Amino acid sequence: MTITIKRATGTTTLTDEEAIKLTSGRDFWATEALGGIPSIRMSDGPHGLRYQATAADHLGINEAVAATAFPTASDSASSWDPDLLAKMGTAIGEEARSMKVDVVLGPGINIKRNPLGGRSFEYFSEDPLLAGTLASAWIRGLQSTGTGASLKHFAGNSQETARLRSDSLIDATALHELYLEAFRLAVTSAQPETVMIAYNLVNGVYMSDHDYLLGEVLRKQWGFDGMIVSDWGALNDKTASLIAGTDLEMPSSGHIFDKQAARAVKQGRLPEASLTRAAEKIAAVADKQRPIFTGNRETLLSENADLAQQIEEQSAVLLKNDEVLPLGDGTRVTVIGALAAQTRIQGAGSSHITTPETSTILQGLTAAGRAVDYAPGYQLDGAVNAELVRDAVAAAGKNDTVILTLGLPATAEAEGNDRSDMALPANQLALVDQLLAVNQNVVVLLVAGSAIELPFADKVRAILHLFLGGERVGAAAARLLFGAVSPSGKLAETLPLRYTDVPSSDLYGRQPLSVPYAESLYVGYRYYDKAAIPVAFPFGFGLSYTTFALSEIETPTVLAADSVTVAGSVSVSVAVDATVAVTVTNTGSVRGAEVVQVYVGQVDQAQLAPEKTLAAFAKVWLNPGESRQVTLTVPRHAFERWHEAAQSFTLAGGDWQLFVGTSSRDIVATRPLHVEAPAFRITAPQWYQQPVGIPTLAAFTELSGLTLADPPSLTKGTFTPLSTPREMAPKSWLVTKLSNVIIGSMQNNDHVTPESPEGRFLATIVWDTPLIRLAQQSGGSLKLWMVRALVWFANH
Repeated sequence: MTITIKRATGTTTLTDEEAIKLTSGRDFWATEALGGIPSIRMSDGPHGLRYQATAADHLGINEAVAATAFPTASDSASSWDPDLLAKMGTAIGEEARSMKVDVVLGPGINIKRNPLGGRSFEYFSEDPLLAGTLASAWIRGLQSTGTGASLKHFAGNSQETARLRSDSLIDATALHELYLEAFRLAVTSAQPETVMIAYNLVNGVYMSDHDYLLGEVLRKQWGFDGMIVSDWGALNDKTASLIAGTDLEMPSSGHIFDKQAARAVKQGRLPEASLTRAAEKIAAVADKQRPIFTGNRETLLSENADLAQQIEEQSAVLLKNDEVLPLGDGTRVTVIGALAAQTRIQGAGSSHITTPETSTILQGLTAAGRAVDYAPGYQLDGAVNAELVRDAVAAAGKNDTVILTLGLPATAEAEGNDRSDMALPANQLALVDQLLAVNQNVVVLLVAGSAIELPFADKVRAILHLFLGGERVGAAAARLLFGAVSPSGKLAETLPLRYTDVPSSDLYGRQPLSVPYAESLYVGYRYYDKAAIPVAFPFGFGLSYTTFALSEIETPTVLAADSVTVAGSVSVSVAVDATVAVTVTNTGSVRGAEVVQVYVGQVDQAQLAPEKTLAAFAKVWLNPGESRQVTLTVPRHAFERWHEAAQSFTLAGGDWQLFVGTSSRDIVATRPLHVEAPAFRITAPQWYQQPVGIPTLAAFTELSGLTLADPPSLTKGTFTPLSTPREMAPKSWLVTKLSNVIIGSMQNNDHVTPESPEGRFLATIVWDTPLIRLAQQSGGSLKLWMVRALVWFANH
């Protein structure tokens, strides 16, 4: 049998077998080319291109072609500047075209539910408006170059532990108002060419098979018209996925599922309409006429390195400054910390970039002509070294100011693994007090892509958070420290005082295969503000070398409705957007930027409703003494709540409040606003009306109707293709032997030793990947019959 697909160039007829073959990758990064449909070349990543011309891998181990390493998402999000993110997207798109890459896998916009998420550095924020707005700008910038974006990871992907088969249990309100909202914003405002589905299940259904989230929500409700691609090895069931809306399986699995799909077509279980849709979506991306790069790559990389530095300079967050920064031009400082000389610029995994240059903090200070003394102070592996400590203490007493660089080791922030706690390494924390004993002028630089506890915050003079700042982080740090540029970053996620304050702390990682999002909407500041929990530094917070004043704040008192005629006959009332005007004045002595933030919240808090949610923001740069009126539009959607029965957002009529300020806790004005619409509230158990502490599973089940599944049995007779080698190994010497062979081969091919962090990383990935997923990522080396045989042997 054949199908006819519509293309920009006309129509193409494919046999069912050809169409099925088209829906699976040709190799690790490219699709099949057949029937006149060209191949699509894809490549990571969200903060810089990771193009692998030869030995391809998805874990960032093998070297890639040199490309610009921009600040990671947790860093660039702190710029609160969509224009900067658009420039980054454009730059990455141009580098992609220079390597003839058609689609870049990014951006990643999953909500940061818990600080321990190992991939937090790749995601923007705990807030969907901020994440969605920045992602939209990045996508528009990237796609302006003719390069396609792949928005990821859709959806409910909040952990790395057991990520290939974990089930995210999320109530309907939190799912739509929090975890899907950033995706909705990015899809509806930027229309990425592709959306990448996550590995995990959501409420019992694998994302690749999720006809509700893919078909109903993504395609129908949001109007997504692009291609849906699986994360690498995320396909669960070929037939079910095509029916649900998944178009392309990546990477090549050696077409191990093609025969099953062909049988499903012949038996009528796989409608040809689904196969036609998938083929047409793939062809639409493949047929796109993309510009040919005609510039000079060296010039492009040089210009983009300058942009990477600019983004870091406007993203770093000044958390504390007790009249010590900026440093004077003649200040001689002692730089302490191994991370100053071996500065981490990015995290580990599929987003890892091979950079043409790297500027460490120490190199940046030296290149800027700053006179510094240096002592490492600690070992990066966490081991205690008394000699290093003694040398650092001695060096700290030589100069007026100490710049102490602290942060997470490379092994702490990596795809495939979550952190075990929020603490900095103990050898680093112990060093702080010893340095303060000999020098009170300690300035801490933080190098970490994830939230960390800061027990020394009230002891040191200043804290400048550099995050994972890309290849020019050192040059940017030098300019920030000595005042060539004033810090203007604002936190895109709350920094709690301690991990036990996090509402998901008690449940996160406890049962990684069945994951109750028991805190519902109360993630980040949505929880801390309503529960009145003290935090180290609030969402949206950041200091500057100048000061600002907000005045002449004008807000509406009523959100009125206009009568609108639809389709020539039906009259409906649609609420208009609200407008907030604020005059911002730079009251200090240097040029700087302030971020005006507008939050909204229902007055009725005895329901499932945050006290406030971010509704609009604007970053404004001002010279000393300059004033400017800033007008912010608060969209009507900010006053809508998810109506599960109607499967739509609805205006929640009644009394609301507008909060205008510079962080979720630095509120300058609170104003009433009445929404003219029928009242709508979301009733919930008591904990969700006034959340304090940890929610119970009983309350979550009452709220959502969802229950936690029991851990799987690991006894003979219970293993399936979704079991991992780690689970099966105690019962099967064959699985153990095969796993060790695979790990050894990967380590050998990637030129890493078993004892190295990269070698251990590869071993962990193999031990914790389900057998069927290993087969899907093997390019056909591990065949279905082999998987079935291994499962049989383990069970018998």
